[in-house]
Amino acid sequence: MCNLDIRDDLKKNGVYQWQVAHELGICEMTLARWLRFEMSEEKKHRVREAIKRAAENFGKR
Repeated sequence: MCNLDIRDDLKKNGVYQWQVAHELGICEMTLARWLRFEMSEEKKHRVREAIKRAAENFGKR
């Protein structure tokens, strides 16, 4: 499975993919496709920042 570190960050922060996609300004399905194949470090950085924002904006569930 690809992008395990990003998937773990999603779980640890208690946010859903749709919330992160919202922070990135992309469709949830786009993020799901990104997760299928290993992302570049630059893209992972963008996603991690969006995870942080989503955790702040939507709160941990």
